[in-house]
Amino acid sequence: QYGNEGLPTLLVAAMELESAFEGYATPSDESYKTRGEHAEVALRSDPVVWCSAQVKPLSQAELCAYEETGFCIVRGLVPLQQIEACKNHLQTFTNEDQLKVTDNCRFVTEANSTVLRSIFAIHEDKSPLGELARAKFLTEYVQQILDDDIYVHQSRVNLQAPFKGTGFSWHSDFETWHAEDGMPRPRSLSAVVFLDQNAEYNGALMVIPGSHKSFLRCPGRQKGANWEKSLQSQVYGTPAEEHLRQLAESNGIKYCTGAPGDVLFFDSNLLHASSGNRSPFPRRNLFVAFNAWSNRLQAPFFSEEQRPEHVAHRQRVERFPRSA
Repeated sequence: QYGNEGLPTLLVAAMELESAFEGYATPSDESYKTRGEHAEVALRSDPVVWCSAQVKPLSQAELCAYEETGFCIVRGLVPLQQIEACKNHLQTFTNEDQLKVTDNCRFVTEANSTVLRSIFAIHEDKSPLGELARAKFLTEYVQQILDDDIYVHQSRVNLQAPFKGTGFSWHSDFETWHAEDGMPRPRSLSAVVFLDQNAEYNGALMVIPGSHKSFLRCPGRQKGANWEKSLQSQVYGTPAEEHLRQLAESNGIKYCTGAPGDVLFFDSNLLHASSGNRSPFPRRNLFVAFNAWSNRLQAPFFSEEQRPEHVAHRQRVERFPRSA
């Protein structure tokens, strides 16, 4: 079983650290304070599954498992014909030799390379990928878990190119979305559509089951437009290694492997990472991060600058209402 078993050894006495956070907007409570002087572990103060009586598309047992582990994988949810159309469309993209991440460029290359790493705001495209990102058979899972109308906070394709794709450091999405985007609470999650086979050898996502029940406060004060570097290699917003080690020893590490058409749903506060892809096989995934409509972005809580629209949507948002 996963959960908070063993966590008392991680928890430390609450510290005020008022001077470390001076000048920043603060949420109504300080449950998710971060980017200060010290790394700390706190218990999550919000639900994971927000719904009560809705019984589909996930069963009650599946919802309980999601609440306990922080993720679930739905096998074969997307038809293979639709997957192939998406992969064919990806061949039309070019990075146009973009070597610098800018506030008006949604293409992100690997650091010091012209190899594409990510393409953002993919849900806004009139394309097979855009249609898939907005598909009802994805949004209905999210609406069930979050029990709210929803919108796309962020969407992207991560490409993990053969031989050259680099990985992503351990992190909680919510820690960054809270600190740098102004997302009040972790009433959010990501849907990850596997476009290729996801295996350990080509950089499949790793998660620490049950880690979403803790909030890991990350040390360090980023300056200016931190996202210009963090989208290629994250420094700020990474938890302390000792906290990661103890959570992994307590709860284990799970590879989220699967076939094209499988969909991973995972809580925004779940700790996850991936290694580089040194195999000859691509590992392309569509990531769609959904946020509850009632949890829309405010001013960044612990950042001097908010990230651009194509990274964290504030203005160009489409509301997906729950079914009656």
